Amino acid sequence: MFKTLAAFTIAMFCALAACITLAGCGAGVSQPTPPPGGSFSNSSLNGTYVISFSGYDDTNRNESFFAVLGTVTANGSGSFTGGTIDVDDPALGAALSTGYVFNRLTTSGSYSISADGRGSGSLSATINGSQVQFGIDFVLMSGTHGLISRFDQNGSGSGSIDLQASNIDQTSLQGSYAFGLNGVDSTIDNPLSSVGAFTLDSNGNVTSGVQDFNDDGNSRGLRALTMRGRVNAGSPGMAQLTTNAAGFGALHFDLFAIDATHLKLIETDSVAFLAGDALVSTGHTTFPSGPLVFDLAGEDTLAGSFAAAGQLTSDGSSQITGGLEDINDDGYVSQTPSIHGVFTSDGPRTTLTLNGIYNGYFVNNSLGTGNYTFAAYPYNGGIMLMETDNGASNTPGISGGNMYIQTATSIPQTQGYGLNLSGVNGNGGVDLISEFSTNTANNMAGLYDVNNFGWTMTGFSLGNGSYSIDSNGRGTASFPDLQTSSNSMIGALNLAFYVVDDSTAIFVETDGNQLATGAFENQTATATSAALKSHFALVRPRESLHTALRLRR
Repeated sequence: MFKTLAAFTIAMFCALAACITLAGCGAGVSQPTPPPGGSFSNSSLNGTYVISFSGYDDTNRNESFFAVLGTVTANGSGSFTGGTIDVDDPALGAALSTGYVFNRLTTSGSYSISADGRGSGSLSATINGSQVQFGIDFVLMSGTHGLISRFDQNGSGSGSIDLQASNIDQTSLQGSYAFGLNGVDSTIDNPLSSVGAFTLDSNGNVTSGVQDFNDDGNSRGLRALTMRGRVNAGSPGMAQLTTNAAGFGALHFDLFAIDATHLKLIETDSVAFLAGDALVSTGHTTFPSGPLVFDLAGEDTLAGSFAAAGQLTSDGSSQITGGLEDINDDGYVSQTPSIHGVFTSDGPRTTLTLNGIYNGYFVNNSLGTGNYTFAAYPYNGGIMLMETDNGASNTPGISGGNMYIQTATSIPQTQGYGLNLSGVNGNGGVDLISEFSTNTANNMAGLYDVNNFGWTMTGFSLGNGSYSIDSNGRGTASFPDLQTSSNSMIGALNLAFYVVDDSTAIFVETDGNQLATGAFENQTATATSAALKSHFALVRPRESLHTALRLRR
């Protein structure tokens, strides 16, 4: 049976009144498995953290994209004692009969962390006289970095939590950045993405900049636009990015810096509703050579959801000499036999055309490969990607993601890993947090927490998993016997992953009844180095708000 997201029903809602509580709804299940050992505790979060997550909201059955970005102060004993967050959330605004953008809200909350690094908590703020509470669930890699999901009955989403560096002033932002933004345009329904680059002087002025947009599959007249503006440091800072794009002339953002190399942005003007990352690119504006791994996600040519991950080889001059790709397009899973391509660079912007990839081209109930063109903006360690060709044969489609310079082809054994999965199934958006450990026989075991568009489950066993890795760094992981409840949409989890470095891998889910992208990262509970912060900006597969999902059962 196929269902539209607009018709999805969630059997249990907390009443909308003066206080809207976005806390998780549970279900009657067996006692969860006790958490495995580890050295994490509430004291692992101590200081000021940049917290961000985005996805889809269903408050009072008003479906929309949402994003939350800000800072919170953790006291090391289970409380968020203060903070400031911005929220873009048309569904919440409609439920509260107010605007859709909420800037610089004072927030507080609580959290609890188990020994394996998985944690849960809540963030509270007051909007239009109503107290709003977002549930959160996360897994820590260290005291400086973790992966996070929204964990309540009114929506789902994923993101990150990172310890904020001190003394981030205006001069520390001088240099070049590549950025990627995702969300929706002013219609609230149409997906909108943007990538680009800018160079800042010591006063925050954009001395040179370029920007691309893809609005609901359309990039005509929205490619390689000259951009001007300024970026101001602060708590939060502010940014104005201006092009001559019709409908997107001047965009205003609040800016929360993790450090001088990684800025988080959220739009504040209701011209559109965008959020994303800017990563330092000074000295790294040319397209890199060697092995690259990538993730892509978005909306296919029939407005369905798709996700992919793969590997390319670049000669660093103009050619993609080979590659492979795993894709899940609304439950149709496949792998490309071969990828080739070409690229040309002009300043910080590269035009990348890939031949032979699956990229959401769906015709006659079959996946089709083709030539696809992307705007690519390199940064230190990776590349921001966004489709600019309007889909195969000029049909509308939208995809985006990241490439990463591959520096390893295996992951350490006998280690703990934190995982975040973000995607969609027949019930709507799904976001999963997990911690698992590996052994010398390539087996895996651990626990997972999941929010399936409002149905939440905590502390469930992954069962007995296993993985294997090829010499090129492509691997597969399988958890064939997940602990489940009556709310579970899947009983197994299968992944195709690509190793990025010796501590991180990205993946696409290869199950027929759920698709997702994500990452897993090595845990180092005692480490506090800023080098452990992951500069990933994973793109969530699109939830087709008004189109029947074709996910196979």
